[in-house]
Amino acid sequence: MKALGTHIVCELSGCDPRSLTDVAAVELMMVGAAKEANATIVETAFHRFQPHGVSGVVVIQESHLSIHTWPETGYAAMDFYTCGDHTDPWAACEFAARALGAQSMLTTEVKRGIEARKGEFTHVVTTDHEERSFAKKTA
Repeated sequence: MKALGTHIVCELSGCDPRSLTDVAAVELMMVGAAKEANATIVETAFHRFQPHGVSGVVVIQESHLSIHTWPETGYAAMDFYTCGDHTDPWAACEFAARALGAQSMLTTEVKRGIEARKGEFTHVVTTDHEERSFAKKTA
């Protein structure tokens, strides 16, 4: 199956609330995730909401990475969409989970841009609701 891109929808739970509210730290983490995926960064845009929460996107030559955070619940919703063979959206996803101190990660992978018939494209869900737990950090 030849796909133009891979899109990972990622739910991170049990994240460090401080990590989710610091707009500069979230942007730095997302830039690091893009680099981890071997992507070429074009532009970034991030915003901190009041009283809390951050939304942002890293536009990459190969598509985009986005995040929306809810510090009050320790939750982050993320998308990692990359095109081409040289990028690895899973590397970006794992990097983000570790950087935000997530306790669990629920993902769905979608292969996008599959030619169904001449000039018409579709997508296929290849991994639905894969859950990973992370060891809780001890002091």
